Amino acid sequence: MDIKLHLPTRSKSFNITFLLLTLAIFDSIVTDFGISNNYISEANPLMRIIYETSVPGFYAIKIILPLLFMYLISKFEPKRYLQLLIAAALFLYAFVLFQHIYWLYLIFVAT
Repeated sequence: MDIKLHLPTRSKSFNITFLLLTLAIFDSIVTDFGISNNYISEANPLMRIIYETSVPGFYAIKIILPLLFMYLISKFEPKRYLQLLIAAALFLYAFVLFQHIYWLYLIFVAT
């Protein structure tokens, strides 16, 4: 029995990393809003230091990493390890997105 590993095409992987970029941008904006209005604090110690040092640097890092993924996808054939990294990043960003939606709900609807 021959089992084939079906890897997504470059364009499909590129679309997935574009979703990752979109989530990263949304996360950046909402996190900045929450921190600047004292609703939340940055949980990631490294990102907290970067935010306290430079808000534009915070945005740059949050946006450059998904852009780097997009670049890698455009240059290399999708490999299993790259798929797993992208899937893990999407899962984490989706989890964070739901946290943001929840605390926005608490701030604006439940009060």
